[in-house]
Amino acid sequence: MSKLFRKIRQNLLSEGKTSKYLKYAIGEIALVVIGILIALQINNWNENRKQENSKQHLMLAIKKELATNKEHIEDYLKELNKSNANFNKVLLYSIGKDSFPVDSLRYYLSNMEYPRLLSLLSSVREGAINSGKFELLSDSLKQSLSMLKDYTDSRKSINNISNEIVNSGFDFKVDRLLNSLYLVPEVPSNLALHSPIPKHPDFILNDANLITLVKDPETYLLLDKIYVYNIADEIWMKFGLADQTNKTLNLIDKELSND
Repeated sequence: MSKLFRKIRQNLLSEGKTSKYLKYAIGEIALVVIGILIALQINNWNENRKQENSKQHLMLAIKKELATNKEHIEDYLKELNKSNANFNKVLLYSIGKDSFPVDSLRYYLSNMEYPRLLSLLSSVREGAINSGKFELLSDSLKQSLSMLKDYTDSRKSINNISNEIVNSGFDFKVDRLLNSLYLVPEVPSNLALHSPIPKHPDFILNDANLITLVKDPETYLLLDKIYVYNIADEIWMKFGLADQTNKTLNLIDKELSND
């Protein structure tokens, strides 16, 4: 092609057709420029397509991660609600607003604390942030994911305060009380790696002593503090973390359907 263009230029010059040569040269330059622009446009289109594919894959990966978290949150909330309901019954019993057999009291006491920790996945989102791929997402989705992280971090603060209350007893007073009230959770049988450790005989109370301990004002104050943070956790989980997870999943589905 370049030889053909060169031959045409040489013929025009040899024939003395300068004006035609200039017009041809300009046309040739314009043709080259157009070719470059087309090549750039194709390159940009390929890059945009690669970015869009990366964005799609990232959204699908985040969706999978959040769907797993949603399942864990729903299971955890279900059990936490049961635990808090038992906590509520014991507190009402403690102040004389409710009454039931001592066997029921022991059952409620031993099921007031949900023993499992909530573990949420975040490796996909963190990896996207570290690699810079997070910027591929829309502003609305980035904002939704950032809010989800804020809810998760805030919940950790609530749990830290609750743990400080339980673990701040002087001279093991709190530990003794929790053991006597059956509030030291056992490892679930499906997760246990060793034989369960039986309760120390000094912490096994007869019915009368157990009722007296539950109705003691100091017991009520400690249980009420723990209950307040457990309820705060349930509220934060349901109306914060769970709700924001659902909103983010819906937003991802909406954006995937529009692309």
